[in-house]
Amino acid sequence: MHGARTPRGADGHDHLASLLGDLQEARRRLDRGRDNARAADQLTLRQGLLRALEAYAGALAEAGAPLPYRLRREIDLLKGLSGRG
Repeated sequence: MHGARTPRGADGHDHLASLLGDLQEARRRLDRGRDNARAADQLTLRQGLLRALEAYAGALAEAGAPLPYRLRREIDLLKGLSGRG
């Protein structure tokens, strides 16, 4: 998760948009790796997605925005799959 506080206003929107882009890219990498990656590589890709999800969730919380239920469930699922549950 990013250590700095989420900026407010336009900068905060840019920060959230950047984190959302990171999240979408992590999802694409996992989707591409599902069919041809080894189990250890898939675990690494899932961990990358989990980090991106947690960073985005943290930024939403710092901005005072609610955490969507599906995002919380996805984080919980990935934590369970990685043994961090």
